[in-house]
Amino acid sequence: MSEHSTTLVTINEELGDNFDNLIDRCTEYRLVLLKQNRDVTEQIKSRVLGGNSCMAKLLSQVRDQRQAVVSLRTDVELLKSKYAKFKQETENVRSVFQKLIEDLKFKCNRMIYFSCLQCVSSESNKIRTNLMSRRDNEAVMSYQALCELSLVMNTMPCKHLVSFINKVINYWHCILERYFSEDFEIILKQINWPFTMTEPNDNAKLDNLKQSFQRLASFLIKVQLPKNDYIDINEQSQTSLLMEHFTHISIPITKLIVPFRKRFFFHFTGKKQTNRPDKPEWFLSRILSWIRDYREFMMDWLGPVYKENDKRLADSQHEFIIGLLQSVVIKLDTDLSHFQLEDVVFSHIVDETLAFEHELRKVYNYPNDYPSVTEVLTQAHIFFKWINMERKYAYIKMDDILQNKDQWKVLVVDSHYCMTACADSFLTLLNTMSDRYNILRQPRHKLQFLKLQTDLLEEFKQKIIGDENQSYEYLTEILCTLHYISYILYNWGTNMHFLSLLNYKCELEIEVRTRSESERTDVLETAETVFDDSIRSYNLSIDNLLNIQCEDIMTEVKRSAKQYKRDKWHIMSSITDESKYSITDSGWIMYETFTKNLNTLNKSIPISLFNKCWPILASKLSTFIFNDILLANMFNKGGAQHLLCDVRYKLLPIFSKYTAKPSIYIDRLLEACRVLCFEPNFKPVTLTQNEVSEILLRRIEHGNSFEIE
Repeated sequence: MSEHSTTLVTINEELGDNFDNLIDRCTEYRLVLLKQNRDVTEQIKSRVLGGNSCMAKLLSQVRDQRQAVVSLRTDVELLKSKYAKFKQETENVRSVFQKLIEDLKFKCNRMIYFSCLQCVSSESNKIRTNLMSRRDNEAVMSYQALCELSLVMNTMPCKHLVSFINKVINYWHCILERYFSEDFEIILKQINWPFTMTEPNDNAKLDNLKQSFQRLASFLIKVQLPKNDYIDINEQSQTSLLMEHFTHISIPITKLIVPFRKRFFFHFTGKKQTNRPDKPEWFLSRILSWIRDYREFMMDWLGPVYKENDKRLADSQHEFIIGLLQSVVIKLDTDLSHFQLEDVVFSHIVDETLAFEHELRKVYNYPNDYPSVTEVLTQAHIFFKWINMERKYAYIKMDDILQNKDQWKVLVVDSHYCMTACADSFLTLLNTMSDRYNILRQPRHKLQFLKLQTDLLEEFKQKIIGDENQSYEYLTEILCTLHYISYILYNWGTNMHFLSLLNYKCELEIEVRTRSESERTDVLETAETVFDDSIRSYNLSIDNLLNIQCEDIMTEVKRSAKQYKRDKWHIMSSITDESKYSITDSGWIMYETFTKNLNTLNKSIPISLFNKCWPILASKLSTFIFNDILLANMFNKGGAQHLLCDVRYKLLPIFSKYTAKPSIYIDRLLEACRVLCFEPNFKPVTLTQNEVSEILLRRIEHGNSFEIE
């Protein structure tokens, strides 16, 4: 229908409204249309059917490609037939060559096998000959050649040969270690090890001893077993799995710590007076003093040797610390296991252990990825006891904080927060706990402490808002406390310690979701901090308390508005000049009470909380005036004018200090007052038709009309 209409419009435009020579003009227009039709037809034929048309070119290309495919298929079939014929003709030759290749491979493997045996025998003979001739360097080089051969052969399938090479290496390792250890121990006796750095020494003689010491130490490092980390065979008898992490030290360090280990077990085991389980600081301070006294010796005497053997200079000091920690681990494991039922002793040992670990890392730069004494604390039975002790003492400390008579004292007032004494003490408790478990190596252990912290946060919140009498008496202080804790938690969540825990928590939840697809778990991809749930809970409680605070203020305001509600609005005189307007006497008390409470609230809570609070109060006061004054009384013209002026010149200025557009917070009340005053050409926006009708019924002057659209 639309196409016909368009055609008729085109014809009408072409022929016009002149009927003179209409038939002739129609004939001419018909000839024009026929010519256009022929031209279009010719264009279509030339593009589709002509020699240069796109369709013809496309058909030609299709035919060419089809012929190419047919030709290619023919070539493929020809090649397949030739390959089959060639395979059949060369089958016998291939089988012969296959046998020759397998035989050659077998003989090559035998050659390699016997070459390895010959190499092992040759290097062993060299080691024996060089040791007999006191050519220590050559003996060590031959031993290292055997170690390199073992490293290459470890991936080979000839397990018996690999086992033989390893046994030979172990044999020569024991001989070479004993051979160099004898001279090394002689040097240690000559320097009176462990000497004190204050002892007088002959510098010339000491330099000679130092050279001999470094030479033998270098040999001992080079004759270690061919593994990434050295494992002392004697230490493999330790029943505790903890010691597996503390045996990765070089042979020279092992020899150096022998006298320290003897002294340690002499003084801090058995029935010695120095063995006091309730005084773990005695043996821990002794270990720290040894580390302090001999760190310079390790760096000066052993450091160059480590650097010569492709190790870091500081590894000498760190491995010395690991050697000393072996005794500490055994002692701590024994004491903590025996005193699990004695809370005071157990707690004291844990405290001193954490302080010891902290000093190792901060003072002596002990690497975080090296074996740590905290591994004793993270054993399942010890860790369970430890975290329960932390929980017990944290709850006791939290109760002490809340029972302090100065708990609600405001310590710091800032534009962003107000810090109370109890908030500061509680956050100090949590921060101390973070410092304690921050040195743990495994994230899963840290997450358990994090769970304890979030539990404490929830319990603290419940305690301070659970007591109704206290909540109403110290409402603003509780608000400041919750807000300050929420503010600090958000800042905590952005430091590296808690960000790493958030990352691990996300990975853990993704892993759980992957393992059990049927179990619905929320991946924490959108989480900002690990304290998101706690912050959300605190903010919800803050909003509830703000509503209570606003209700308290409104209760006082309503009490001061009794006379204002009963004022004689229906007999007030009209206002002729608004510049001479003065607020009604009964309304003055209510507005001043509201202003006083608002100013007090502004000074007693942070600005962020106040900015959430005053709009609530504005809405509540607006609703109160609307329902309890405007709709509860009858008004004449003067009464309506007085109410509008009270709102416009008293209520709005109260909120103008906090916003540039205070009218948007009491817009319904303003509209109601203007409707009540019969303002000309005013059209309400937020009020409904029924509300406007109800407001108009409040006017005494009957016969006035108000047009509503």
